[in-house]
Amino acid sequence: MAKNPETRIVAYDADGKPRRIAAERLEIDLGRGRRVVIDFPAQAWGDLDIEAQSDEGTPFIGVLPGACNLLTLRVDAHHDAAPVELGELPAPAHEPELALTVQKALGEADKAFAPRKHRIRRWARAALRRDAEVTVRLVGEEEGRALNRDYRGKDYATNVLTFVYGEGLPAEAAAGAPLAGDLVLCVPVVAREAAAQGKDLEAHYAHLVVHGMLHLQGYDHDADTDAAAMEALETEILAALGYPDPYA
Repeated sequence: MAKNPETRIVAYDADGKPRRIAAERLEIDLGRGRRVVIDFPAQAWGDLDIEAQSDEGTPFIGVLPGACNLLTLRVDAHHDAAPVELGELPAPAHEPELALTVQKALGEADKAFAPRKHRIRRWARAALRRDAEVTVRLVGEEEGRALNRDYRGKDYATNVLTFVYGEGLPAEAAAGAPLAGDLVLCVPVVAREAAAQGKDLEAHYAHLVVHGMLHLQGYDHDADTDAAAMEALETEILAALGYPDPYA
């Protein structure tokens, strides 16, 4: 599979005839909360065969790279799951629902450094603890500076700003409503920070989205104890996403 615009995934129909489709991300829903996600990173290229088999013994997935410059494989195994008989599967726990809107207010120079929507969704969902309606706005330095100045009284562009809605609602109304708010990411600031700190740009974005989502849900870092708890939670969420400790 060559990377976009050459990326191709071959799907076979019931008659064994190949069908070609162009894609950068492939999601296979196996049912009952099980899913296989194949994601082709922005700079990746190459050929890759993936084979999944399951007999009476242990199921396995074989990944057979041909010529490629990047391959990341993640396998999660849960050994503490209790076996159940067919027809006795427990009802799945409620997963928070996320209504996400992504807005881009960027010049041409900044667009190359902006993250994709599906990645933003993945990062936001990982930090979500309740239903939420969130807008993530990607902005340039001028808008980032204006927002920081107008709402925080600080005349410079910062990496992420969090705006929570409905804080003035009565407790009864707020309790029944989804969390609502905005995250504003200043793309040129995030890119400069990642370069200056020697961090992977994607990992830095993931950290800032997780950080902002926790702010939306009431987490703060004004006090030392609150900061330590919030940083520990961020590190835990990012580790589950496959990213290193941002505070190391």
